[in-house]
Amino acid sequence: MRTPASQSLARPFHHGNLRQALLEAALLATDIEGVSLRQLAGTIGVTAAAAYRHFASREDLLFEVAGIGFDRLTVYFQHALPLDTVARDGKEARQRFCRLGAAYLRFADEQPALWRLMFGAQAEAYRSRPTQPGERSSYDYLPAALLGLHQTGVIPAPPSEQDALFAWSAIHGVATLRSGRVPGALDPTEDLAAAVAARVIKALQ
Repeated sequence: MRTPASQSLARPFHHGNLRQALLEAALLATDIEGVSLRQLAGTIGVTAAAAYRHFASREDLLFEVAGIGFDRLTVYFQHALPLDTVARDGKEARQRFCRLGAAYLRFADEQPALWRLMFGAQAEAYRSRPTQPGERSSYDYLPAALLGLHQTGVIPAPPSEQDALFAWSAIHGVATLRSGRVPGALDPTEDLAAAVAARVIKALQ
């Protein structure tokens, strides 16, 4: 006898709803990088053939999931560092830089499977896509935070791409260690972000 839950899963999707259901199922997976369209179709109670009518391949699905991830990360960053405002002084510039690092750590902590996908090999196609003129992305925030440090006199030179890569690798490395539950990387988010930010700033001075 079929339960109400199984009846719900087997109910046909209206056109367009299945695509969204597949994306939502992928976002809920504990290993997004390893999902297949066939597995996702089974999860929501439809055939693999139905899933392939909405995504030509697993790679197409993961491309869109990565895009959702970067959109979500941008929201985290928006709360930490509004791009339309500038730091009034060095203290505020430091605070904005710390908040940005803390936002990155929170995102990695709260959405680990999505974070791993976004910065892994499966999302290379999305990261390599050309951006539209005027399009803002999560990659705009770290250069803006570093520029604020320079404009308020905290760091002497205008930040370069290498400076941004150094700063991002520091906080990304800590996020990676946290995901592996490595001792020393499990301090409270704000404390850890502040410690990393202080060392990055010192290295750039």
